Amino acid sequence: MTDYAGAIPMYVDRSRVFIDANQPKWIVIHKTAGFHTAQEVANYFATNAEMTSTHYVVGQDGTVVQCVREQDGAGGNCCLEPGHAAFLPEGVNLNLFTISIEHVDPATDNSTPLTDAQKRASFRLIADICERHGIPRRHGDANGGIIGHFELDPISRARCPGNYPWNELWAFLEQGGFMLDIQATRGYFTDLGNNVWRCTKTGYVVGHGILDFYRRYGGDALYGLTYLGLPLSNETPVTGYKGVVLQRFERGVVCWDPGHQVDNPPGSGPAYLMHLDRGPGQDPRIFTLQQQVATLQQQVNTLKQEVDLLKQELDAQELGSGSPAKPTG
Repeated sequence: MTDYAGAIPMYVDRSRVFIDANQPKWIVIHKTAGFHTAQEVANYFATNAEMTSTHYVVGQDGTVVQCVREQDGAGGNCCLEPGHAAFLPEGVNLNLFTISIEHVDPATDNSTPLTDAQKRASFRLIADICERHGIPRRHGDANGGIIGHFELDPISRARCPGNYPWNELWAFLEQGGFMLDIQATRGYFTDLGNNVWRCTKTGYVVGHGILDFYRRYGGDALYGLTYLGLPLSNETPVTGYKGVVLQRFERGVVCWDPGHQVDNPPGSGPAYLMHLDRGPGQDPRIFTLQQQVATLQQQVNTLKQEVDLLKQELDAQELGSGSPAKPTG
């Protein structure tokens, strides 16, 4: 069992940690300056004589390994050096107020950029920890937040975590998750500004709240472009519901409905996917087909009645043309 659902447990022995002593206020970002896999780092933490450790290790392949329970203090953030960030308290063991995350970097100067998989895993792990512990989702200050190891130890760890993508992390946390970027749409959209995109293939525009939903939907690959496809309409008002609009895509219908007047799917925000089999989200072609089926059924019933009448007429004709009975004797 791990604190983070996406982690693999490879815990160090609890004799190597501060048991039940952690009250996390900051997340500290580290890089390994060596090693090649998260599991390799975890094995090092389990055996090194200095008893150093961090709570998590994020591999270049996106693997997340948990080495220390979050309720326990790890062994990665002990002592401040001269020149440390002014907001960090002196005279305390910061291992008892931090959750630390290592990132595998084979380069001894921590110069290897995070891979895409590593970046995604790191950002999601950080967001999850912030959510569960109430840690501010921003650069740290006296009230908590996210900091680099160099802010504790600017002399011996000046290159830790090296070239970690801080700006991308802040954007991710501010936006509430990864989002589809216009450059990643491979020419399917152009940016019109003011949070509005136009589809170059269909000519329809996607904007504002529905665009925000589209850019996050699915959580991976190319988000809405992958899972919803291209827009097949512009926004259309939903009759009878003030301020509610829907927009049709190749693989679904998105409703902008902040007040959840039309529907309230569990866990949904102001935008959500609509039912396709009924209600406003139903494909209008289904209604047309239903009408056509009903008309055809009426025609079939009429033909059946005509066939029955013809049978009755034929039966009557056969009875009327029957041969007279021959006399006996």
